[in-house]
Amino acid sequence: MLQGQVSAVTFAYAFMADVCVVGFLFCSGFLLFHSLLTLRGQTTKEWFGESHQYDLGWHCNLREALGERWHLVWLSPLIASPLPGDGVTFQSKAPQAELPFRPSNF
Repeated sequence: MLQGQVSAVTFAYAFMADVCVVGFLFCSGFLLFHSLLTLRGQTTKEWFGESHQYDLGWHCNLREALGERWHLVWLSPLIASPLPGDGVTFQSKAPQAELPFRPSNF
């Protein structure tokens, strides 16, 4: 474009195509990451903290997130699918015993 080898319209189309490809890659990564979190029953904060308290297995995690008819909700979000809980309390694994705090000797 600086030397007149590419027209402004061609440059604009190429630029928009590149922006679309980069946006697609970011959105795909976002979708895959949050699908993984849904299958594990985690939030982003729990993933960074290595917490697995609400991981009930992929099948139960999908039912907790998408409702009783989770297999149909993937096809259309307009399908009614009642959630198993009340939205405030959630099933969790049995709490693991924490190790007692030991102060370090410096």
